Amino acid sequence: MMIPSKIKNNGFAAFLILLVVVIGVLSYQNARDYSELKAVFELDKEELEQELTTIIEDYKQASYKKNEYSLRLKDELEKVVQLRDSVKNLKEADYRFIRYYRKRTKILIEENHKLFEKINYLSSINDELLSKNDSVNQALLFKEHQNTKLFSINNQLNKERQVLKEKVAIAEVIEISTIKAEALKKRKNGKYTSTTRSEKVNAFKIEFDLLENKVASPGPKEVHIQITDNNNNVVAPIKEPCSHNSKKIQCSDVFITDYNNSQISIVSFVNINNKINAGVYHINTFVNNINVGNNSLALK
Repeated sequence: MMIPSKIKNNGFAAFLILLVVVIGVLSYQNARDYSELKAVFELDKEELEQELTTIIEDYKQASYKKNEYSLRLKDELEKVVQLRDSVKNLKEADYRFIRYYRKRTKILIEENHKLFEKINYLSSINDELLSKNDSVNQALLFKEHQNTKLFSINNQLNKERQVLKEKVAIAEVIEISTIKAEALKKRKNGKYTSTTRSEKVNAFKIEFDLLENKVASPGPKEVHIQITDNNNNVVAPIKEPCSHNSKKIQCSDVFITDYNNSQISIVSFVNINNKINAGVYHINTFVNNINVGNNSLALK
């Protein structure tokens, strides 16, 4: 009876030893598989992080260069950063999620490619528009320069025209000879003789010539004679005032003479109905509203 019991115990011991060996082999195999799995996981995780980091750098670079699209790029960048942070936080136990994140990364890469193609297309259109805008601006600047130049030339021509007009106006002025003024008294026989006595003056005789002027336009010319005393009072003023430089002035005589550019004699006879005082009397002569000559006459 002792022998079978010993055999039984030896068999159980052998079974235990075999079990330990099997467990050891399985543990070693599991440890090796785990180590390999961990290495693969780390490699996949690192590759995903690298891909996402590359995408992030692309977005940052594009956002820096293309400011007009920075808002859209910023939104996409935040998505990629969040995904990379999720991948960084993965543990070995989350290995089953690697496929999910890889799929997400692939989708982001495709979206990234499409977005940059669209941005590049819009950028090329924008560059083309900027180029056209530059061309238009250059054309406008050229036109503005031409307009400024033409404006300057026009101003210069206007100045020259004004100078020429003034020269012509001066050239058209009809000059007169020296004014001869004489105070007259009327005799009983009706004839007039010269006098220097103010109380005897019955008239003033004014004589001068309109001189030759080939530049002046021929035709009727209005001649005004104005005689004033020491107090600038007009002597023997006519009823209707004369026009002079848009103003009305009193004149002693006014008449129209036909001028044909040749010298012509003018005689004005101004009757004095009231007594005048002693003093110096001034004779002012106007032709077409221009003062062309002056003289004076002293009476006792």
